[in-house]
Amino acid sequence: MDSRVGDEPLADGMHIAIRLRRDFTVVDAGRVLAAARAAYLQLTPGATEDDAVEMVTCASDAIFTLFERDGMLGEAADARLESYRQSGLAVGGWVAQVTVDEPVRLLPGGRCLPPGLVDPFALAADA
Repeated sequence: MDSRVGDEPLADGMHIAIRLRRDFTVVDAGRVLAAARAAYLQLTPGATEDDAVEMVTCASDAIFTLFERDGMLGEAADARLESYRQSGLAVGGWVAQVTVDEPVRLLPGGRCLPPGLVDPFALAADA
């Protein structure tokens, strides 16, 4: 019988890590930066538009700011996940990484792995 990581029976004390990959294509960098800077202003009371321009400058800044504003990362996500404590699941820390120009891209939809892709989390070797 074939087994995969994560098929283990659930047990008290087990540590579980989730690695999530989500691919995007930037179709208008200016609009993405504008949206991320607006999100920064929503997240940072008292910040000015100049502050947003200074703080949101690159792909990572933009994606993380948008995801935090929408509750996909950061305090809002942690608070929502904390509700699972009463169901027996204690929340740990988190880490995320933005990568650019992945050589193998995930396909849109539920069956997103291209044929032959073995490890969707493998990073290209440093050149």
